[in-house]
Amino acid sequence: MDLKPNYYVRTLIVVLGLSILGMAYTSFFLAEPKHQITAGIITLISIVVILALSESFNKLSLGKILSLSREIEKKQEENSTVKNENKELRQELFKIVSNVQQSQVNNTFNTPPEAWLKLLGVVKAEADGEDDSEPEEEPTKSDAQTSIVENRSQEQARSRSRLRRYAVDAGLKKFVSKLPVSESQFVERVEFSSAFHAIDPIMDRRIVFDGYLKQGESEVFVEARHKDMNTSMFFDRLYIMLSKINLYREAKSTKAELLLLLVETKWYESDDRLNMYDRFIEYFQPAIKNGLLRIEHIDVSEEEVCDEESGRQRRLL
Repeated sequence: MDLKPNYYVRTLIVVLGLSILGMAYTSFFLAEPKHQITAGIITLISIVVILALSESFNKLSLGKILSLSREIEKKQEENSTVKNENKELRQELFKIVSNVQQSQVNNTFNTPPEAWLKLLGVVKAEADGEDDSEPEEEPTKSDAQTSIVENRSQEQARSRSRLRRYAVDAGLKKFVSKLPVSESQFVERVEFSSAFHAIDPIMDRRIVFDGYLKQGESEVFVEARHKDMNTSMFFDRLYIMLSKINLYREAKSTKAELLLLLVETKWYESDDRLNMYDRFIEYFQPAIKNGLLRIEHIDVSEEEVCDEESGRQRRLL
């Protein structure tokens, strides 16, 4: 929008310009010596020119020209102040970012996002797909030249492995049957939900537990194992289980533990060569003291194992 001309100001400028021109005329033609261009005449003519230009461009004024140097100094001071403030702000921001990063490294699992807390949980393990459970003890096959004694030893090992497998299943069912009614919500074969993988900074490995239940305010993950199968390979897998549960309970700020159910078959000859129970207790004593690992023993009879074997065969048929 065009601004309306201010005729009052223009009139004053014209009067002032004519007055200055009159003074310049008087100084040039009437003063002695005549016709001499002095510094005063040049100054008066310059003022008239500035006044004319200020009216022509509408943004040029004598006051602005005279205050230009002062404005430059003021802007320089402001720029210097802004630079100092930016420098201090960057330093503070760097400190904050460093503290946040350090806090995330030290406390990643104490304060996860709300979305994680909603998604983080325990889900039913899929029937198919990769299972991280430890493979059963399988002896090596004999070749044609293997002696009868070796064949008999291998057959005994196979029989012992099958018995332990059925004994573990029978012991787990016996454990579930003895649970109180309030703790009867037992879920077989569970794993952590996919959201859990985002908070484990070390390993993205699938771990399937034999069962899961809640006892009061605690979440209990159940792993059944024959007492005579405490091998060094199982120690490694148990360590990973405890590590995952520890991350889980720190992320959710909840009580969680691993219940290791050791199944005993006292009526069957044990294999003491593979038994490392005493060393197992020694190795995992810190987890037991911290409430991360709880061990329970359960004894199964030969009849219970046979019933489990028969039931398994019927299900296969």
